[in-house]
Amino acid sequence: MSYARVLTELGKRIGKEKIFTEPEELYSYGVDAYTEFKQPPAAVVRASSEEDVRAVLELANRERVPVVPRGSGTSLSGGSVPAVPGAIVLDLTPMNKIEVNIDDGYVMAEAGATVLEVDKACRSYGFFFPPDPASSRIATIGGSLAENAGGLRGAKFGVMKNWVLAMEVILPGGKKVRIGEPVYKWRWGPDLMSLFIGSEGTLGVITRAWLKIYPLPEKVVRVLGVFDRIEDAGKAISQIRRRGYVPMILELLDRETIEIVNESLGYNVEVAEGMVMADVDGPRESVWRIAREVESVMKDCGGRTRASDDPEEMEQLYLARQGAYAAVTRAYPGVLLEDITVPLSKLMEALRELDRMRKEYGLKMPVFGHAGDGNLHPNICFDPRDEEQLRKARELFVKTGQLAIKLGGAISGEHGIGLAKKELFLEEIKAVRGEGYVEMVKMIKQLLDPNGIMNPGKIFF
Repeated sequence: MSYARVLTELGKRIGKEKIFTEPEELYSYGVDAYTEFKQPPAAVVRASSEEDVRAVLELANRERVPVVPRGSGTSLSGGSVPAVPGAIVLDLTPMNKIEVNIDDGYVMAEAGATVLEVDKACRSYGFFFPPDPASSRIATIGGSLAENAGGLRGAKFGVMKNWVLAMEVILPGGKKVRIGEPVYKWRWGPDLMSLFIGSEGTLGVITRAWLKIYPLPEKVVRVLGVFDRIEDAGKAISQIRRRGYVPMILELLDRETIEIVNESLGYNVEVAEGMVMADVDGPRESVWRIAREVESVMKDCGGRTRASDDPEEMEQLYLARQGAYAAVTRAYPGVLLEDITVPLSKLMEALRELDRMRKEYGLKMPVFGHAGDGNLHPNICFDPRDEEQLRKARELFVKTGQLAIKLGGAISGEHGIGLAKKELFLEEIKAVRGEGYVEMVKMIKQLLDPNGIMNPGKIFF
């Protein structure tokens, strides 16, 4: 294996100005938003075209050099950090072209375009791009597809995989594959897009995608409910969905989250055991009727409610949720952010068990998340300088994942497996997916990436 030979030849083919090898240039590419794992690459190549990507994968495959595709490094599972030394990080952020096609109902975006940039481009035409990961300001389309990212609007609009019509992928060795069609209905062969969405860069590099877009809602009403029992907040979410209402956003925060937001950010949000926020969208003539019905469900479950369609007041109602993660990371030097999902019918049980677990371990663990689709984010807080707290935090991280498996859920709803959850993922596979699952996926990996150069050491490879 010789990355030196790869870099020399790459310099001739794509230009030396796109290749970085100085330690100060590599440092930031050796960590991502998860921060638990650190491994600087041997080099970084900033690709500005499909030809650059093909050149990297052709030469790296020939020399057996590991390649880690990367967008903005917002992964919360260690997905974009090299797992082995001597890797080349392939930075796709310079590839950021966006083309909106209103007549055909899609937007074409290169891998380095951010989710927010794509959304803004669509909004100028009266449409929007529904997936909205919390890091959408910098999260790239390629990375969001590779992680199958979600976001607050997932309760109604799902995750990235629900919005893809077609994509282009570069395979190890440099071959380009076009998968799908930029039309709303097509049918031939197996759905190969699903191989790459959520694959975390272990099979190939997504370079561009054609994505569905959606008309902007005529009106949005924000409904806020506060509850004296966290179980009642969970019940309200389950009942809202069970009665057939599908808010665009359906979020949950617990007491610890609200208290930390107030203390860390200086807000004055009403403190309660649970808070539920719902954004109801629809036609102007009917949206308030639906909002009142959602509000009624919250009241029936014991909540005190407020509702508004005034932009300034809506922003005030959103403060606690908007500042949740920033407040937690500001308040504590160490945070392990979990990302479990559970069936909606098990939401109350999950909340009760999480409360029991944090008391057992004696650690702060504020819980918030996209509870409308069963996706919870327990934030395990600790002092990394305290070895006992660190041990407890890591153990609690595993226990929360095991809780999701026990309740019939999943260890990750949107953050991916990466390096953080490899062992937990194998537990989930063993519990629910069957022995043949790992064998099947490894066969696919061997077929597409026989030399094992694509993001090695991730998921369970």
